[in-house]
Amino acid sequence: MTNRRPGPVLFLVLLMSGMVFSQFDPAEAQVDAAALSRAMKSVAVLTAETKDGKESRGLAFLAAGEGRAVTAAHLLKNASRVTLSFQDGVELLSPGIIAVDEKRGLAMIEVPASGREGLTLVQTSISPGTMVHCGAVRDGTYGFVQLSVSEVHQGASGVERYVLTGEAPSGNSGSPALDQKGNVTGMVIETTEGRLLVPSAFIAAIDASSPLKSWGGEVPEMVDAAQADPGPGPMDEIDQAILDFFVILYDHDSVYRWGQETTNGQGFMQGVPEVVYHYQTKLEMAIKKLGGVDTGDPLRKKIIMNLLEVGKNQVVAVNYFTQAVVVGQGAKDWGAQSQDLNKRAKAAINIAGEVLMSELSAIHELYERSTVLSEKMHRDIKYFLGIEKRVAPFAIGAVTTIEKPFRLLVLYSGTFGEALGLKAGDTILSAAGLKFDAEGSMEDFKAVILENLGKTIDVVVERDGKQTTLKMKIPGEIPEKYVLPQTL
Repeated sequence: MTNRRPGPVLFLVLLMSGMVFSQFDPAEAQVDAAALSRAMKSVAVLTAETKDGKESRGLAFLAAGEGRAVTAAHLLKNASRVTLSFQDGVELLSPGIIAVDEKRGLAMIEVPASGREGLTLVQTSISPGTMVHCGAVRDGTYGFVQLSVSEVHQGASGVERYVLTGEAPSGNSGSPALDQKGNVTGMVIETTEGRLLVPSAFIAAIDASSPLKSWGGEVPEMVDAAQADPGPGPMDEIDQAILDFFVILYDHDSVYRWGQETTNGQGFMQGVPEVVYHYQTKLEMAIKKLGGVDTGDPLRKKIIMNLLEVGKNQVVAVNYFTQAVVVGQGAKDWGAQSQDLNKRAKAAINIAGEVLMSELSAIHELYERSTVLSEKMHRDIKYFLGIEKRVAPFAIGAVTTIEKPFRLLVLYSGTFGEALGLKAGDTILSAAGLKFDAEGSMEDFKAVILENLGKTIDVVVERDGKQTTLKMKIPGEIPEKYVLPQTL
């Protein structure tokens, strides 16, 4: 159910052969219905056909002088014929394309002169809550719907675009957004994530003097509206906070497992490793920061709540673990109390994993929607979350961090990595001539192994502060006990 403002009424104004279909609050400033009616005469349904028979449909409007119309660039991808159909039944065939602003998804096309006036472009102050009237055609009825600005996306050159909310029929990408006087404040572009409003300043900046290119010829490559770079906005900042939290969660978990391995046997006598306290503090600060993030987006809110619960369980796990070590160190014995506390630590870390997996589908959905997550998420986190399939279907048996993906923080006993001659604490620098860096993943090293089955390769590692070259003998096939179980 959609929440509505108190007291709205349906506002209908007849327009020639159509109407304005808009949710309108009388408390808002009065709309000049006559101006909207006049503007509608300059709006057309755009139909773009390709050579293979495919068709795209949206809107275009006359602007930037006689014989010029602007529309959404993604509608024109691979177009060989473009037709504009106006409200009065007149159809005009566009001779070709003039210019494209690929970054913002705008395009200018040529249309035959028809005596229609181009709409006036104005630059005005737009902020969250601003209402705009957007051209729309539904079932042959030409009109306008009223939408609200909900977000501002900032780019290097200023505001790049706005996010619009409200109910509107689909299939109207390329429509003009008008103020109450019928002047164009921007263009509406429909994407998979919703409707975006590109300010009129960018429409005015399109070079109308560029040479005409006929349809089917060398038309500039179009970008899909969803691919155009909107610049960072509020949702991008929230997604960055979510991504940063994933990194801290991942590394905190890795350091916890390293601490568990380090304190085995008599290791607890050395006390709690300082790095454990370091990552515990980082996670506690990250929980506080993420907990202060405010978003009205249900999906992001759900994920944030999930991550906070995961983080709190990991903090509890490390608290139990440190207590176990301190008690053992004081008693000089890994006795019943230390063992009980450590069991609680392991239970808490397992619960953290279960909580994270409970919202895995939501995390995958956000990954598909978010430019920040899809472009910046480290591969090891993608593998861990099941967003991407691992390159190699076997395990090395190591624990690493995002910060240092090739440093074997832990290398468990009896693993493939140990059988290959690696040791805990090693940092793998290169294998078979391929160098590794902080942007990579252990999957890259595993891929080298797969490519060199049955061979001996040079593997350079940093061990105890020195570079060492290992003559690593790779078996002809991966032993079955190291092969990961297949998942659907």
